[in-house]
Amino acid sequence: MLPHSLPGLTDGVVGLRAFAAEDTRALAAIWSDPAIRARNQVPEPSEVAAREWVAAAAARVSAGHAWEWAIVDAGTGELAGRLALKEINVRQQRAVVATWVGARFRGRHFAARSLRLAAAYAFENGLIRLHAECETDNEASLHSLLAAGMRHEGTLRAYFISEAGVPLDLHVLGMLAEDLASAPELPADVGS
Repeated sequence: MLPHSLPGLTDGVVGLRAFAAEDTRALAAIWSDPAIRARNQVPEPSEVAAREWVAAAAARVSAGHAWEWAIVDAGTGELAGRLALKEINVRQQRAVVATWVGARFRGRHFAARSLRLAAAYAFENGLIRLHAECETDNEASLHSLLAAGMRHEGTLRAYFISEAGVPLDLHVLGMLAEDLASAPELPADVGS
């Protein structure tokens, strides 16, 4: 049985913790970013929507459907984004990775660092595989997933239809414990 609660995790640069009511203003600001809205299914950028989303995230964790972490700057505690292991399948011992990082924190390897922390926790608690997908034109996301230690496993052609009705190809990536163990060292954080 997998834990139905979230531990706080850190590597000294990023931290992972449960989302809290105090995150609503920062969440709304992150969700207002056109880059986040273009590639993710996020609520309307309001504090009311953020409060509802935080409650729903906690419910997903309590039900054992997902581990939803707030990514924070370990030095300041400032909310930087989200790292989730969702669609947890206990029988198949796998989960799907979802992440987004606010504009101020991009380029600092926050997504890769947070995924490494979450992956280590997942593997320690019985999962054997993490899965991720990203659009082939989303180079930043692909770079983050590969930097975390995921392996490119293929490309699904015309797999996803965009809001504009355009078929998009998706990269498929996977991670096992040995991939995490052999992931190259990340550069030191350069700060904001």
